[in-house]
Amino acid sequence: MDDRSEVYGTGGVIYADLFMGNAALAYSRDGYGYAMEKADTTKGWSFPIFEEAFNQGYPHELKHFIECVREDKQPLVTGELGRDVLEVIYAAYASAGQGKKIELPFSAKVSKPVDLWLGSV
Repeated sequence: MDDRSEVYGTGGVIYADLFMGNAALAYSRDGYGYAMEKADTTKGWSFPIFEEAFNQGYPHELKHFIECVREDKQPLVTGELGRDVLEVIYAAYASAGQGKKIELPFSAKVSKPVDLWLGSV
């Protein structure tokens, strides 16, 4: 299937492969409005996101949350999983700060995980 589009203008070009979801590549000499969350510039080559909210999963996330509340379902992502992810993040910062492998389980008493990397503890 070929769903590619190429649009050329006086100030730039955009190539989009709609079969690849949000795979768009754009070039703008002067920059343009919004490309995507956290894009610091739109001058030169950039990767604007097609239907950003949908592709980032926000409608699906909200739908699941509402189903959990209405139907008293267990969320797919639990607080326990969130705690486990934070443990890995803290261990990764400690590993970067100490320059060595950190074993799990890991815990540290810091106000910010980055303190484990920057040596503020």
